[in-house]
Amino acid sequence: MKAEFYYDHRTYTCSLVQVDFVKELKIKNYQGFVLAIKQGQKIGLLGKARHNAKKIDVSQSHFYNLIKAAMNALELQTRNDLILERDRIISDGEEKIQQQDREIRVLNEQLRIFAEQVEHLLAEKQQLAMQLMDRESRESAVSQEIEDYLDSETDLSTEETENELGETEISQNREKLAAQLIHDRSHSEIEELEDTEISGINDEEAIIAFELEAAQSYVEVNVQAGDGQIKRSPKTALNTRMNNKS
Repeated sequence: MKAEFYYDHRTYTCSLVQVDFVKELKIKNYQGFVLAIKQGQKIGLLGKARHNAKKIDVSQSHFYNLIKAAMNALELQTRNDLILERDRIISDGEEKIQQQDREIRVLNEQLRIFAEQVEHLLAEKQQLAMQLMDRESRESAVSQEIEDYLDSETDLSTEETENELGETEISQNREKLAAQLIHDRSHSEIEELEDTEISGINDEEAIIAFELEAAQSYVEVNVQAGDGQIKRSPKTALNTRMNNKS
């Protein structure tokens, strides 16, 4: 540590250094002479070099007041250094505070922009959710319409199949009924022919056999699909002949 001070209208410089684990005060005048005094001693060295310096009693009033002025100057310098250091720390702190303020303003601006982006994204998300719900609703309605259509087609197909099966069964029943009627009719006519008294003339038996064959070929039963009525054909010559005989 070094300091500059004035004593008896002259300028001096002083410093406090560590020598052999002991603090030593050095005072230098404008001529280059140095007074060195170790802490706690009353004898000091005066000269331009240590090897040729002379010993002096620092308790003398002139050297005592000079040493006291040097110590006051060092103390003031220490205080000044502390003040400067404090000012430097304060300045650095203020600069850091200003830097932090600038960073805070930048962060606040970024937060504002981020909040606007989040709000915009939330609005878009809500809009997309509404669009998705509307789309799902439309798809559900279309799916329901398709299912209803398929169900109706299935019902119609089932109904048509049942109608076709019913018509087939009715047709088969009608055919069976017609065949039964033909059989019953033929059997009845044959029995009537067998029960009829026939003369012994061969020509008449041939005629009756011929008429019987013709009767079997002409007997028809017409089954109409619309109303299911059975229509018989007109009576044949065999019927007329047998009626005449009776």
